Amino acid sequence: MPNPWSLRIALFLFSALLLGVDRAGCDPPTIALRSELEDLQEIKSRLLVDFPAGPYGPRRFVYVENRGGSECEGIDSGEADQGSGVSVLQPQQWAVGFSGPLVTAGPVSLRGILAQLYNPLAHGPGSDVFTEPPELSLNIDLDVAGRRGLQLGVIPGYWSLLAMYREQKGAQLGSAIAVPVGKSTEFTLVGLLSGPPSRLEPEGSWYAERPLFPGGLNTHLAGCLAWEHQRLRFSLGAAASAGQWAGPGMFVTLDMSLSVASVDLALLLGYCSPQFFTPEGDTGDLEWIAAARAEGDFGPLRLSAACSKELRPLSPFPDTFRGGRDRFEAGIELIRKSRTRRVLSIEGQAAWQRAWSAEGRENSFRCLAAGSTLDWRAWSFAVGLSESRDGASLPVRDVRFSVGRDPGWGKIELEAGYQLSPAPGFDIAAALDIFGEGKRLYIRVGTEEVLPLYPSGDSLQAADWLELFTLRLGWEASTDWLFRRRSR
Repeated sequence: MPNPWSLRIALFLFSALLLGVDRAGCDPPTIALRSELEDLQEIKSRLLVDFPAGPYGPRRFVYVENRGGSECEGIDSGEADQGSGVSVLQPQQWAVGFSGPLVTAGPVSLRGILAQLYNPLAHGPGSDVFTEPPELSLNIDLDVAGRRGLQLGVIPGYWSLLAMYREQKGAQLGSAIAVPVGKSTEFTLVGLLSGPPSRLEPEGSWYAERPLFPGGLNTHLAGCLAWEHQRLRFSLGAAASAGQWAGPGMFVTLDMSLSVASVDLALLLGYCSPQFFTPEGDTGDLEWIAAARAEGDFGPLRLSAACSKELRPLSPFPDTFRGGRDRFEAGIELIRKSRTRRVLSIEGQAAWQRAWSAEGRENSFRCLAAGSTLDWRAWSFAVGLSESRDGASLPVRDVRFSVGRDPGWGKIELEAGYQLSPAPGFDIAAALDIFGEGKRLYIRVGTEEVLPLYPSGDSLQAADWLELFTLRLGWEASTDWLFRRRSR
């Protein structure tokens, strides 16, 4: 009997190709197939069909499937003995999606103020979510997305109806409206009605650090005003939530970006009340955030700096205390090019972070890193040094080397790291890419973590060493020759 999953793939491919054939002979669609084997236990496959823009705009079909390894205790054919232990790959997750000017359905990602509604104060300064339209975009990742969605364009580009669902999170229904105000200003409005499951424990709990969603219906109203003029961008977003049994909550964000000559600046201010629940019944991690970022290109020199201060909601136990985090990062990069096709780059990075937990414990983290890369014709060489320290623990010092070559038909990379302290260790990685017109084959091998140079205790067996490595083997091919017509 044919595999039902294979039948689904064949039916989807046939339908996609049938819809893509143009009766008048317009450009053919592009078909892309990709499959990846990870650690000899999971296969991820994807079929992607892109149609060129026609009278109804561009369209895209996608089919994604993840198959995981399992051990079969016996085969019901009667010819195999019980407990034979046959290793098989069974479909665990799959998704079919479509996107077009009027409809988007299948595995989706959130954009604009929608993304903020589901994860408030989680985006950095200058992020695109502050100026994107509120819509659903088709998720084409190899890992099957957990969120399913449907978007119907009542008035494409201005008014759409939304429906989203995720397992154990419930469903949400709503609408999004985008109204342009002049040439450089746009106002967006989103309304959602959801019914996420209750987060309360069945037997109750005597203490909860954060309020838990009590259940019932939950409503959201969010708006965003975005203004952009030449090199200045401004975005003001706000949202409110209220439930059948949950109190009102809100959040507000202000994002500004400015480009002056060769310098880019970005500033973010945000507040989220502890009573705000997302459409899926979750609470935000932060109550306040203030962050800034600056980047500048001055010929061969590139400078960057970023700082942020985050505050968590007050914790009533064991004492009234507010957790938070301060973070500062800085980087410098110098690129020097020569006439002999040599490119030398030297870079340095520094990071400092101080965090407080809800119990009042303070922890700091510091990191310094420096490295240099030389690209000469088809070869690439790199070396790097770093030192990091987490709290009162001993500093971690390591050195990394890498070499790569691009012969024209692909790319080969070898990388090795050696940890000097606190305990000697090493990690290695290798990558091979072979590509041509419309096709690619790649292999990735490496260690999951730093391995001890001198293992203590019982010596590791060969099988134990193999479990410490990861393997990814994949291929990708795209073609449109199936629909290409010969010239007469």
